[in-house]
Amino acid sequence: MSAPQQCSVFLTRKPNILSMAHSASAAYLFQPDKFYDTRFDVGDKHIQCGRRADVFKLWLMWKAKGTEGLERHINHLFDVSQYFTEMIRCRPGWELVLREPQCTNVCFWFVPPSLRGLPQDHEYNQRLHKVSLISPRVTC
Repeated sequence: MSAPQQCSVFLTRKPNILSMAHSASAAYLFQPDKFYDTRFDVGDKHIQCGRRADVFKLWLMWKAKGTEGLERHINHLFDVSQYFTEMIRCRPGWELVLREPQCTNVCFWFVPPSLRGLPQDHEYNQRLHKVSLISPRVTC
């Protein structure tokens, strides 16, 4: 949606999954000696620690773009994601991690010439994980 991260929330049906994923139980962050029930602290349940979602910025964006404007924007993002997926498919040395993107996320690897054509075994994966591409300049 092009909203700032602090506007974001992640909702799930599983009540304790976020606590299990993000809880570090850092004593210096979440003191248990509070005057209220600490079960309601959101810190260990959220990616951004104790920050609360800033819904006002999201509301302003919604007012500016409108529901139809946000819908057009999101549809455009899906179109761009599909286009990018096709671009990765046709580039030598570039591989999709997943055959089809998950939502608008396109995960891919750049495979350097020294690894192309090698069997994709444990050694290949170890070498591929060390590749760092800074400035791709490949055209399709």
